[in-house]
Amino acid sequence: MRRGLATGLRPRSLVGLASLVLLTLAGCRHRGAAWAQAAAQPEGAVEIVVLGQPRESPHTRALARELERSLADAAAAGRAPILAWLGTDFGRRGPERGQPCPDPALAYSGPALTELSRVVDDALGRGATAWGLPGPDGWRCDMSGLEAPAAPAPYAQPGVAYVLRVSERAELSLASSCAGETCTLAPPRDDTLVELVFLDFSFWHYRELVDDAAASSLLSQQAELLAALARQPPRPRLLLSPIPVESAGAHGVGGRNQRTAFRYLPEFVQDALAQGLFVGVLGSLERDLQVSEDLSDAILRNHRTFVHQPIFEVISGAAGGSSHTLPTSRGGALLPDLESEHLGFARLVIGPERVQIYVHARVAGRWRVATIELPLQPEPHPALRETPTIQPCHSCDPHDGAADGDAFVPRGPRPR
Repeated sequence: MRRGLATGLRPRSLVGLASLVLLTLAGCRHRGAAWAQAAAQPEGAVEIVVLGQPRESPHTRALARELERSLADAAAAGRAPILAWLGTDFGRRGPERGQPCPDPALAYSGPALTELSRVVDDALGRGATAWGLPGPDGWRCDMSGLEAPAAPAPYAQPGVAYVLRVSERAELSLASSCAGETCTLAPPRDDTLVELVFLDFSFWHYRELVDDAAASSLLSQQAELLAALARQPPRPRLLLSPIPVESAGAHGVGGRNQRTAFRYLPEFVQDALAQGLFVGVLGSLERDLQVSEDLSDAILRNHRTFVHQPIFEVISGAAGGSSHTLPTSRGGALLPDLESEHLGFARLVIGPERVQIYVHARVAGRWRVATIELPLQPEPHPALRETPTIQPCHSCDPHDGAADGDAFVPRGPRPR
């Protein structure tokens, strides 16, 4: 037998296997300039906590303890957080996590989701509120919120399209009413600080989740809601959805499970984003953490569309644990300013002029927090501006803070 064939693998196969092992051993990404800086002190009165894809796992229990500490700090500072639960992972581990579904009556009864639900309930007792959307697994497992609930969810869900209005005094109200294919909005208020627009279009990205008639009705309802918002005076608005607009993860353009991109959104959502209806997007789906200060370049790369103003995006989909994506399987259109493939969640503290984005990530057994601060009402893009490179280099792009290498995080004692 020739040398190199004793294992039954050809030399070329051995090279491929070795390359795969080296890529895997490269470790989870944890990059961005903000990780090396001290977290800024919160200055606003409104706090939003984004939880994406918690699941029945020890990771969710570890996250619940850090979330409990963070919510207690917010209460001590006089803030009543708004918890945004953007989809639950009801499937088994794997790239697309398919069957089986849990019994709807027992969906949140496992020890991990029970503990997370308890933390949320305790926060509600201190004045916080919790709102959410089902996400792809909720639709797949007949827990979209449109059916008669077999068991209460840990969050309120008025529908798959609704608007929360938050005042300058952090007072929150439901400002929309949707039924059938129509939506109505409450009259605008002068003291509104920000509007939170919840839209779940998982059924658009995963066409097998509902039939064509139901999808058409839901899309008409969501389109009517955005049209009603466009008729009201402009104000800062955030789009909250289990499906992000762009991603550098496995679901981004060019990724292993390519599904999320501006080009794949319903046309009325594309129009709203391009015309400047939203200043930011909060999403999940990816099992990681990403913050992008502006999606304009990524949208131009994959759809050749110029948007009216900067749109920031926060992806917080690692509440049930993270997933490492090989460099060859990542989306190629977006280059996040902050990124971590670790367990964690995101918070936004909003003031009259600024929004502070806090990302909590559990790295090497320790919780790390990074902050990015952005204007709440960004200036529109100029009519003429420089276009980005169509194919960004994820290891050499000079974009400030995005390609500065992994931040060194010393190991420490693992929390109990």
